[in-house]
Amino acid sequence: MFMNPKTPQILHLRLPKGMVLTEQQLIEFTQINHKRVETVFEDDYFTLIIDLMGNFSKATLFTAQLMAELIIWNRQKLLGKVYSETQMYRVKEHTYRECDTSFVAFAQVSKEKQREWFDKIADEPATLLIEISGNKVNAKIDLAKTIELWIPFGTKYVLVLDLEEEKWHFFDGNIHYTNHSFSQKFVAPSDLPDLILDFEEIAENCGF
Repeated sequence: MFMNPKTPQILHLRLPKGMVLTEQQLIEFTQINHKRVETVFEDDYFTLIIDLMGNFSKATLFTAQLMAELIIWNRQKLLGKVYSETQMYRVKEHTYRECDTSFVAFAQVSKEKQREWFDKIADEPATLLIEISGNKVNAKIDLAKTIELWIPFGTKYVLVLDLEEEKWHFFDGNIHYTNHSFSQKFVAPSDLPDLILDFEEIAENCGF
């Protein structure tokens, strides 16, 4: 079957509520299948949202480069922890979400509390959360998810990146966001000191 690379490849697997997966089963499913898996209750069904995007997508390459930038910055500042897409957040009861990468400051969630998240679902929001979309369709989905879930959950800052349009969108703690071109660097707020992300340079390093 031909799959258009610009079309989001998302599988919605609907299960009766009586077949709800436990948190540990959900984590194991994600690790075994190497897919991004999210969950949501919908009417009388429990839905698994499975991202079927290939492992070598543009978004994957970009995410690896961007996460490296965050890790290098955090090694210098030691302000918190950087998480990959395998870290899930409980945005509300029975609803879990992943993002491409995130940073949680120790000032917001203590080092001891974050240690408890190992192989578990986080029940407190990130300081900086980043969603990376390979096309503008997925970017719209991520913008909607941020407005409906990430911001109400209490996420402080959210970046949504659109690799197709070469744009980034920034949420500063509320549902209103600003739009920017990749040619404009992201300069983080003062509580993330000296964090500057050059998305244009990252894209070039990925060979885009």
